[in-house]
Amino acid sequence: MIKVVLVGLAAVFIILLLKVGKPEFAMAVSLGACILLLFYAGGSLAKVVGELKKLYGYIELPDGYLKILLKILGISYLAEFGSALCKDAGQSAISGQIELVGKLVILALSMPVVTSLFETISKMTL
Repeated sequence: MIKVVLVGLAAVFIILLLKVGKPEFAMAVSLGACILLLFYAGGSLAKVVGELKKLYGYIELPDGYLKILLKILGISYLAEFGSALCKDAGQSAISGQIELVGKLVILALSMPVVTSLFETISKMTL
């Protein structure tokens, strides 16, 4: 975690220096730092996926549910990442649209799970 904070602080310092004379380079440094930090987070995400697979083995659910969960997780992180980059670039309207589309895609992906949940509940009440 210390590496993440140091990379972030170094990027912010460089961006502050560049904003005065070369603002276009400041945006490039920001984008580069974000991508670097995203790749660093990939290692942690791989550990989370491994643990989710282990937990998934303890319960009986259709195989597609884990894939859906992982897709939802990936989409949420990707949408947040893209939205934050757009906000940093001063494009809040595009940022909002990325967030909205991400939420709609997550909703669409989760519908089989929600439908199955409602089917289970309806069987219990009969």
